[in-house]
Amino acid sequence: MEPRGARSLGRRSFLTAAGLAAAAPAAGGLLAPGVAAAAPAVLPGVKAVPDDARWQTCLRLARELLLVGPNGEDLKLEYLRVLLDDGLPRTTSPKKVLVVGAGIAGLVSALLLRRAGHQVTVVEANGSRVGGRVKTFRRGPESDAAPFADERQYAEAGAMRLPDFHPLTLGLIDHLGLRRRLFYNVDVKPGTGTDVVPPVVYRSFTGVEWRNGPDQPGFRPPEQAMRTWIHTNGQLVRRADYAQDPGPINGGFGVPGAQAAATAGATLDRALDPVRDYYSTATADGRVDKPMAEWVDGWAKVIYDFDNYSMGGFLTDHLGLDERTVDAIGTIENLTSRIPLSFMHSFLTRSLVSNQATYWEIEGGTAELPYALVGELGDDLRMNRRMTRLHYWTPETDGESPHVREDGPRVWVETVSETGATDSVSGTPGETETFTADVAIVTVPFTALRHVETSPMFSYGKRRAVMELHYDSATKVLLEFSRRWWEFTEDDWRRELDAIEPGLYEQYDGEAAGTVGGGSVTDNPNRFVYFPSHPVAGSDGGVVLASYSWAADASRWDSLHDDERYAYAMRGMQALYGKRIEAFFTGRGQTQSWLRNRYALGEAAVFTPRQFTELHPSITTSEGPVHFAGEHTSLKHSWIEGALESAVRVALEVNERR
Repeated sequence: MEPRGARSLGRRSFLTAAGLAAAAPAAGGLLAPGVAAAAPAVLPGVKAVPDDARWQTCLRLARELLLVGPNGEDLKLEYLRVLLDDGLPRTTSPKKVLVVGAGIAGLVSALLLRRAGHQVTVVEANGSRVGGRVKTFRRGPESDAAPFADERQYAEAGAMRLPDFHPLTLGLIDHLGLRRRLFYNVDVKPGTGTDVVPPVVYRSFTGVEWRNGPDQPGFRPPEQAMRTWIHTNGQLVRRADYAQDPGPINGGFGVPGAQAAATAGATLDRALDPVRDYYSTATADGRVDKPMAEWVDGWAKVIYDFDNYSMGGFLTDHLGLDERTVDAIGTIENLTSRIPLSFMHSFLTRSLVSNQATYWEIEGGTAELPYALVGELGDDLRMNRRMTRLHYWTPETDGESPHVREDGPRVWVETVSETGATDSVSGTPGETETFTADVAIVTVPFTALRHVETSPMFSYGKRRAVMELHYDSATKVLLEFSRRWWEFTEDDWRRELDAIEPGLYEQYDGEAAGTVGGGSVTDNPNRFVYFPSHPVAGSDGGVVLASYSWAADASRWDSLHDDERYAYAMRGMQALYGKRIEAFFTGRGQTQSWLRNRYALGEAAVFTPRQFTELHPSITTSEGPVHFAGEHTSLKHSWIEGALESAVRVALEVNERR
């Protein structure tokens, strides 16, 4: 194991490895820098590669996706060292830096640059909180008002689960002293597993191991129970029963032939295995990545062959699956909303996210993370300042704007204050305020940047990306209950209902869920239901994510008023768990539509077909002194890990500028 703090690459060599030195062409396999990679020999079952220019684009994208530098460097390992061990090299050329947006990417890039000796100001459009799409409904620094009847309760409006394969995220949580605990993506058997929190360990493909602490050999995740429901086409079946006998659920969809005897997940995995064969080999113990050159080239071939496909097109046109099987896969495996979107997005998610992974959450809510970062900024964080105009200087456009010039400032930003809730403007814009800087880092979503006047115009590739990059919808409806009825046995139900009113138990029908954590799937509008993994200390109740939906499924909720959402979500829950759950509903709920949030204007970037190869190469490039970060600039869309990768990348870019 290489010790923490071991010597890393110099600034120039690391920036080249990261693909940040502007003139460095990408190379394939393990070729020396500057040597163009020829299309490799065709792997068995893989299409020939006739278009060399497109192949080079796909190869660059594969290296970016895998965080492989042109000499085989592991950029994830370097990002860990910068973020958590050594920081940036101390600057010899301090700059005035303006960061637009106080989400995770903005806060982290600002802190890294500040600690390296730069003068940093952060402007944030929201007047009440930081964190962007990391948002927790809670009583805390964002608001003194309790969102639920029990003021101790909290629940997530945005990011809620943190996978064990995201070392930047988990490492930062530990580094900041926040408490993490297991998130049960699948319901678990009570009394199994341990409460030990293991260190974050990252094993690089170079053979180096990074860790943030000693081994904790007592860690053992709890056993999965699989007692949550699948509710489709009038059938209500436990997940464990579906795994044993998929027939009743699949029969409701009319799945034909041999597919009817396999779960939707197994059918989908078999369909994707030939694509996984491009870059990995199946073994008795699971898949193993091929040697590096084949691994990188294999991923490049995946991008080359399949970026033109939607998920639906891949399943039907490429694989020839019938529409009933595709419907079953879409409904049960949460792909219905992604069917018209990019195959690559769903494939990446399916390849990296699984029920076998270990997930974590932050005790107290995910919003603990941005608030642990923000204190150091002090008065250099300016809230309630939405960017409306951005002017910047380049040699080619000298004199175009009266606000910027070669000898400084090179960036000028106009902002405005606003009133009203984040999903509507209930007042008129307030006073404007301008900020100047040598360099800007823009971290706001491209959906929001679309409404900013820029001078000069961005390059064509950047303008096209800002205009066209697809952002998906995501809507949550959360309901509060005074008892954790989802954990009840029938004896618990009888005791608790009869305590309210003698004989009340006999007035209801239902079957006890008996689940701890995890979630159910339904084809009613609720789509996905998630239960809290842990009780809140001192509280007998809990908050259920009664409906979690994406894309077109989410749009069915977005036009409804909040109270309507709560009523419909309760009705959908009762279809799964019986009318008796109403006895414990406190009448309180919270809901979040990220599409209606005027600062986000969508949940996250999700490619449509061809956007990976046609748009992404222009997304990360700087425009003169203007740099870009955020999850949409990474290839881990919608994840905090992607925001952190982009934050370190952009901080390195700015720190290297002369």
